[in-house]
Amino acid sequence: MTLAGWLAALSVGLLAGAVSGLVGIGGGAVMVPFLYFFLALPEWSGARIPGAEQAVIAHATSLLVIIPISLRGAWLYSREGLVEWNAVWRMGIASLVTAVLGARVAVLVPGELLKLAFGVFLIVIATRLMFGKKRSEEDSEGGGAIPTGRALVGGAAVGFFSALLGVGGGLVAIPVLIYWLHVPIRKVSGTSLALITFTALMGVVSYAVSGSLRHPGDVLTYFHLPAALSLAVGAIVAVPLGTGLQLRMPVHRLRLMFAVVFLLLGLRIFSSNLFSLLGR
Repeated sequence: MTLAGWLAALSVGLLAGAVSGLVGIGGGAVMVPFLYFFLALPEWSGARIPGAEQAVIAHATSLLVIIPISLRGAWLYSREGLVEWNAVWRMGIASLVTAVLGARVAVLVPGELLKLAFGVFLIVIATRLMFGKKRSEEDSEGGGAIPTGRALVGGAAVGFFSALLGVGGGLVAIPVLIYWLHVPIRKVSGTSLALITFTALMGVVSYAVSGSLRHPGDVLTYFHLPAALSLAVGAIVAVPLGTGLQLRMPVHRLRLMFAVVFLLLGLRIFSSNLFSLLGR
């Protein structure tokens, strides 16, 4: 990998880490588009990777980096008492089981149609966060114990739909945490990051066991290791910037932040998959 590639990946890692620490979505929305561009430039990536393999290597490399990002962010929030660990373990275990099922179902259904529906879902969630009635459970700084059954069902939904839709676990986890488990909104980012660790780890293991050594020196199985290292260094440095900003935000601004993020991502997912369907 060239010096330009190292510097570009480091810069993107800084942005991904700050966004992850702030919102709790893992950083894939930042890293994957960059990796698409990066892997198409052998003068940056150091490897001539066939176009058909670039997308899967981008996704796998992003998941590999998400593990240290989510661990770092969850640890920082946990120090402030802002991770619902009693729910994380149960949700995480359930998500690992259903992610396998979601991946199997994904190959049987039209992906663009599913993602189109998911885009609408995110837009609805954004609208509800902006204009819906603010329940005390969502905005309180406290919060009671989360029943085991609800935690298991919520985790199962996160694992299944994350694998089915091919999206980061945080995009599914955050609505589940807010509207199904009624986690206080102050704790949503940290709890989401802790949960993402489970889903990202499962994805990394899946890629590791299904890949092969295709490009010695640059790509191991489906992971571009130099890019992953550079992205991870930048992200780990920047995660505290995002968590620090989130801790200083009033609750109403946290709601608005989640709403804006879901609205932008929902519109992007909806429009890109709508164009794909119309172009067929």
